[in-house]
Formats: sequence, structure tokens, C-alpha cells
Amino acid sequence: MILTLFLFSFYLIDQPDIDFLSHGEYGLELRFGPGGEIIGYGALGVFDRLSFGMSYGASNLIGAGNPGFYKLPGLQLGLLVFDQSMMLPTVVCGFDNQGYGVYDSSRYDIMSKGLYLNIGEKFEYPDLLIATNIGVNYSFEQGERLDIFGGIKFRIGSTQLMLDYTPNFGDPKDKNKGYFNAGIRFIFYDQVFFEFALRDLLDNSNKNQQLNRMIKIGYKANF
Repeated sequence: MILTLFLFSFYLIDQPDIDFLSHGEYGLELRFGPGGEIIGYGALGVFDRLSFGMSYGASNLIGAGNPGFYKLPGLQLGLLVFDQSMMLPTVVCGFDNQGYGVYDSSRYDIMSKGLYLNIGEKFEYPDLLIATNIGVNYSFEQGERLDIFGGIKFRIGSTQLMLDYTPNFGDPKDKNKGYFNAGIRFIFYDQVFFEFALRDLLDNSNKNQQLNRMIKIGYKANF
């Protein structure tokens, strides 16, 4: 069913996906990250090719100490430029200013994507989906910078296995290895998903958070 294929999430794990909300579809998502981070997302398919979302959260919301509420809500916009056909891949343009982790005066620990262009293809078989994508983004955080990203997912029945990666060019807060993540997503009743991921498998962070864990819970329906 279509909801099984396109359960709401603009992202695989940390990198943009090519899945898209159609007109009248909406999705809700909670993301629980390391350091007590919680981010809530809501998104709506305004038209068949245009989606809009907002997010808000805080670092250290769970645990001891004061929570670090983000200064502003995040904004997500997605435009489906081309849908996959015999001659063309799926092409999505988007904007997202929601990053992950602690936010200081100029950036998140994991910087937001900013403007991005994402290109991908899906290969479907009975009870099996393989989807790959690669993209480029321009982040407006920390003096602005250009980066690339990519990902792949395998769906077997109602279970998805996902990998994504970004080299994270030009970030003085990392070890120049890039961020590589792996996750698994379970889909229930064609509308609800639970995701568990291991992030930063290359130990790229200078915060010694190798194999940090992340959980997402999401829901999607139609008006």
C-alpha cells in the first residue's frame, strides 16, 4: 500500500529522502536523540508536488540540568520537481533549517541542510523496495557552506533498513570523517512507524559520542 511505501519522514536517518507527502496527507513525528534531545515535526502535503512542515525541540530536555530550547522553530519545504519515470529519476528540491543537538549563537552540533537538491530512484518488486538517492545542499549556518549527502534503503514487507552518509565538508567541530548512520524502521497498520538508528558510526564527532542512539516515532494519515 502507498502508506507503507511513503510513511512520513522527510529524512532517512539524518539525510533527506525522496519520499513525498501528496495533497491532503499529513504526518507527525517525534525524534529522540542523544543528550536528551527531543524534536517534534509536523508536515502537510499542500499540493501533490508541494509539502510544508514545521519543527521545534530542545537539547537536554530529558535528563539533569537545564534544557536548551531552540531559539526558533524549524521550517521544512519540499517541491517534487520530477516524479520517477522511464527516462527521469525523482528530483526533489527542499529547504530545512532544523539541525540536531545543541544550538549556540550560530549553529547546531549537526548543522541543518538549508537548501538542498535530492535525486533518487526506486526499484520495486513484490514485497521489496530498494531506493537510492544522492544530493547537494547549501547550509546557512556558520558562515554558509556547500555539502553533499546520500542514502539507501531496503524495504522488505513492513520493515525498512536504511543507511545514509554526508562527508560534512568544512565543519571545524568534526574529525573530517563524515557522518555515517544506520537504522531500521518498523511500520505498523500502514500508518505508524518506529525507528531505531545508530549514528556517527565513523566516530566523527569531537564529543566522543560514537554509536549514539536515536529513536523516531511517526504517524501519517489523510484528511
